Amino acid sequence: MSAPLAFESQSTWYEAQAERQPVEEPLSGSVETDVCIVGAGLAGLFLAKELTERNRSTLILEARRIGAGASGRHGGFCSPGWACRGAQIEERVGLVKAKGLFDLSREGYQMVRDVLTAADVPFTSGILHPSTYSNTEGLLRTLERMDKDFGYQLEFLDSDMVKGLLETPKYYQAWRDPKGFHFDALALCLLLGEALQKQGVPIYEETLMKQFNQTSSGWEVTTQQGTVRCKQLVFCCGGYGGKEFAKLRTKFLPITTYIVVTRPLGKKLKQALRTLDGISDGRRAGNYYRIVEGDRLLWGGDITAFGEVDSTRISEKMSRDLASVYPQMVDQSGSIPIEYSWSGLMGYAEHMMPEIGPVEKDLWACTSFGGHGVNTAPIGARLVAEGLCGSSERWRAFAPFGFPWNGGFLGPFAVESSYRKMQIGDHWRAFRSRW
Repeated sequence: MSAPLAFESQSTWYEAQAERQPVEEPLSGSVETDVCIVGAGLAGLFLAKELTERNRSTLILEARRIGAGASGRHGGFCSPGWACRGAQIEERVGLVKAKGLFDLSREGYQMVRDVLTAADVPFTSGILHPSTYSNTEGLLRTLERMDKDFGYQLEFLDSDMVKGLLETPKYYQAWRDPKGFHFDALALCLLLGEALQKQGVPIYEETLMKQFNQTSSGWEVTTQQGTVRCKQLVFCCGGYGGKEFAKLRTKFLPITTYIVVTRPLGKKLKQALRTLDGISDGRRAGNYYRIVEGDRLLWGGDITAFGEVDSTRISEKMSRDLASVYPQMVDQSGSIPIEYSWSGLMGYAEHMMPEIGPVEKDLWACTSFGGHGVNTAPIGARLVAEGLCGSSERWRAFAPFGFPWNGGFLGPFAVESSYRKMQIGDHWRAFRSRW
């Protein structure tokens, strides 16, 4: 069994809701397959699904359990787009290719929606993005451009409309994505895993890859108790990928975010939030939250290269964060009661776009989704499957971004500095709006 990471020792609300099957037997002995996938998060699971539909023999190696990493512990929001902002994408590749990338993100969004709908898994439509400073003209320009250039319609809410939904002085205007939705993150991973296993796709849990070596016919992957010989190898490791991924590990950084779920809040919650939309404010390292189980709040926020792992301190930190936006939820003890708290690691590349494509001959990567992986991991998986099977080269849409170096030991400090600079800008704009 793999040694647990501090991040994985925390009990998530998703795990408490899940009905997991007993752990699958780790790989033992030697097996052969066309494609070996390392990582049973959304990228790995969707890739196995796509390859199986193309009649390629496939197996998955998972160091811990299905959805144990970021794919099973995120906020549960799904909408088109990428972690990298649209203006930055357009600046790098031009408007025409930026449109193509946005269309790919919409395709990934639809892949998730189709799986959930087919399995009758519930989800709630609507994601609201309130601004923490007055920005009517800027939001209207953005919405007009999204409609004109990208064919995607969003809704504008003025300050009065926002205050009618969210009882807080922190927000001004907002834009709303009526097609975006939110759902149980881990449930999607378990659903995909169960479907693959019914189709005979082996998923070896608690099977850590120790090393990999090229052979005359492909690759050989060594685990604690066995080996896999495959024609093609794909790394879907995300922020939890370690040194066993060799030089790929030098191409991204693990970035931490935090999530808590409150105890039942009753009337206080319903008075403060008069919408079932998911909420994600417009700051780079802002808050994202939604009502779960009717009277609890799932609250996420903060992005840091130097993450906290102690659940008690995470609870205290996020309770203060929540109280700064909704002070009316504070109870008689002077805090907001938290029942579940956890952190998660997201894989970020320097350009904040996914790292998708071949690393070496017959060795591919599908990773680094930067906190926007619910829709982008599935489409990344589809593009890799098409590339492996030779049916398309759509994966080349990501070639302009490539696999840049992560900065080594200085990388986390550079990322932290960048995020803190963004936060200062957010605070300054909010301060100016109050005067």
